[in-house]
Amino acid sequence: MYRDKEVLCFILARGGSKGIPRKNVKLIGTKPLIVHSIDAAKKVQEIDKIYVSTEDPEIKKISLENDAIVIDRPDELAQDTSDYLETVKHLSTSIPEKDSNPIIVLLETTSPIRDCLDIHKCIKLLDEKIDCVAGVGEVKIFPGYMYREKNGLLEKYDPSNKVTNRQQMEKLFFYNGSILVTTMNFLKSQNDVVFGGKMKGYYLDEKSSFDIDTPLDFLICDFLLREN
Repeated sequence: MYRDKEVLCFILARGGSKGIPRKNVKLIGTKPLIVHSIDAAKKVQEIDKIYVSTEDPEIKKISLENDAIVIDRPDELAQDTSDYLETVKHLSTSIPEKDSNPIIVLLETTSPIRDCLDIHKCIKLLDEKIDCVAGVGEVKIFPGYMYREKNGLLEKYDPSNKVTNRQQMEKLFFYNGSILVTTMNFLKSQNDVVFGGKMKGYYLDEKSSFDIDTPLDFLICDFLLREN
């Protein structure tokens, strides 16, 4: 509970990943990938319940063994092309609500190097004046250095962005998906993505922002987790 509101953690995990087959059940560090997110949530005092949305029997078994509540996901919401927001909304309508507008903590399984203290701090930052608190990382490649290909040649992505010294560049941030704290009502009001509105950023360093997208990412993250 936080400020007399129920706090629910949502974790989405499907079994059909193509980039890294079966990634959510693969051992990374010393445990399956999905368990890192479940364990982080279990250490946050404010979180009352942890829900995992999946269509996969093995992910379901592992999640239940680690004290999460599993919501069966329809196959049509477990495809490469499935919409993330739509899947979150399916989960939100599949659980019994004691609180009409609980706080929702979204954790993506591909960011296993997150600290439970950071989740706690993000929850504390949420108030009635903002719609969500998002974990963000600092952009390293600035728009002035970005190009796209056109007719076989490179052209500046944004000509208005002039290349200058790094020290003079405006600090830019990206939503890294590691942590998102919002409310049920805000999620239900969204039409395209889970974040937005009046959003506050919570800075996470490069290690905490690490996102697994490729087999090489998985190997690097495994090394970092074992080093910890």
